[in-house]
Amino acid sequence: MNNAESLQSLLDQAVVKRKTSVRQLGFAAQDAGYKVVGTTLGHIRAGRYKSVPSAETIRAIAWLAGVDESVAFAAAGQPVPGPPLADELPPGADNLSPKSRKAVVDMVRVLVDLETGNNEQRTSDPQDATPRTLRAVAPEGDSRPGQKTELEYGITELHGEDARIIPVPPREKLAAHPKVKTRREQLDEETGERDDHEKG
Repeated sequence: MNNAESLQSLLDQAVVKRKTSVRQLGFAAQDAGYKVVGTTLGHIRAGRYKSVPSAETIRAIAWLAGVDESVAFAAAGQPVPGPPLADELPPGADNLSPKSRKAVVDMVRVLVDLETGNNEQRTSDPQDATPRTLRAVAPEGDSRPGQKTELEYGITELHGEDARIIPVPPREKLAAHPKVKTRREQLDEETGERDDHEKG
């Protein structure tokens, strides 16, 4: 049974295979070095477990059911984690200052959130997605002298899928990026005005 639909069915399989109770499964997993208790396994099997199972619990269930870890993680609806990231950090990482360590942790947290969000977008039906309300971060018009009072586009903060869906307006339409004439364009205009005067 390699195509288990849930962790519950894997635990059912483990109970049948080992001919024991869920409580005893917990003891067996502990003896094998897994940090899991029988009550957690019991709640999962009964469908009363409200939290997201930890990677350790999922690995224990895979071992108890005699299936590959990837099968258990798929049954839990989670990707198979890679090796511990701490093992891949370069020598000296443990000697970083508190400020640098916080920067590393914050960056990892952002990347985790990003990838989790991307996974959710890939697994969700795009037709079911409702567009998020966008938050304006700057006024849509500026009535100061020399500025346009009516702008076709405002300045808006976009995130994730919204940033890919909304077309980017032309640069000259953006209030934050007004068309700036180069020195060459200024000279051409001045030269053109002089030519007009000479012709007149």
